[in-house]
Amino acid sequence: MRALFALACLAAGFAFAQPAPPSPSVLQAPQAPSPPARIADAAWLQGYWAGTGMGGEAEDVWLPAKAGVMLGAFRLMKAGGKPAFYELFAIEESEDSLVFIVKHFNPDWVGWEEKDKALRLKLTRVSKDELAFGGVAFRRPGPDALAVDVTVRQKDGTQKTHTFDYRRKAL
Repeated sequence: MRALFALACLAAGFAFAQPAPPSPSVLQAPQAPSPPARIADAAWLQGYWAGTGMGGEAEDVWLPAKAGVMLGAFRLMKAGGKPAFYELFAIEESEDSLVFIVKHFNPDWVGWEEKDKALRLKLTRVSKDELAFGGVAFRRPGPDALAVDVTVRQKDGTQKTHTFDYRRKAL
């Protein structure tokens, strides 16, 4: 899901078996302390979400929390029905707050991050309808709606926000 993220790291052409270029990159959280939060604050993400973003069809699935962790998966399909990229991600409790952890994959399952690394974003904002982790914000504009904003820094230093708009669906 949205979480997608780095969703925005998608560069125009994927080379087979090559990791995506490191730029653009998702904005990291500032060094300020994270607000207090528990995994229950993310429970509203649970379920299957389908929508659009980055010029394609996007899907997010979030599993129920267990042992302080919610797991999820994301896929973005390009026009024409071909996959653009995938993500595996989690929100987990850490130091009395939450952290969003994500790994990205090309359609051939070659990872973008190093084998033993993942993108880790600290919680920066929390409310009953929003969780923000640096440049990735999950918003609940309605009971069956989800918007995910992914803000990335472009190669030229400018920022760009990609928004994914989802509706809750049955599996």
